[in-house]
Amino acid sequence: MVVDESVNAEAFTVEVGLARLLLGNFIDVRARDLERQLGFGMAAVEAAPSTYQQLRGAVERSQDTGAALPVSSLFCADSIYLSPVVNQRFRFWHDVSHVQRGLSFELPDEMELALWHLDELVAAGFEPDSMAYRMFEADLVGQLLLMGLIGRFPLRQWDFVLDALRFGLHAALLEEVRRVPATAPGPVSA
Repeated sequence: MVVDESVNAEAFTVEVGLARLLLGNFIDVRARDLERQLGFGMAAVEAAPSTYQQLRGAVERSQDTGAALPVSSLFCADSIYLSPVVNQRFRFWHDVSHVQRGLSFELPDEMELALWHLDELVAAGFEPDSMAYRMFEADLVGQLLLMGLIGRFPLRQWDFVLDALRFGLHAALLEEVRRVPATAPGPVSA
């Protein structure tokens, strides 16, 4: 049986696009629920808290005053989400969850938080073998593994996640480890 690779590629593209949309909706619901629960929202800024202590202080100020929590607006365009705003809304949910769950920015705590986010996705009805779950897992867990390996996040987050979806997380990690920051080519080609 001959398989038309263009059909497979098109089906993959459609499935990925739908997963990005569904994941974005999931994030939007989580962020809106959190805003209602806390009584404050978020403001995307370049100079957001960058340490756990700064984040705890910022969340406390927002709780006391109702002022928006500053979340980073940097590096939001190249992500698993369809818009930078959804990435920022994820950061809001993620950052507040750090403080609520007492989890620092250390890798073991980041991994615990990533696994909690994945559990929340499953609780919302996403199966662990779904494209949305696999995408979220590659993004959250994959970048933590990369950080543990070489001390940096993916140079091109979306390309890294696409590589993980196409070729597996191990291959994506290896490709990203070998990626030279000055050249940062696109995704792995088959």
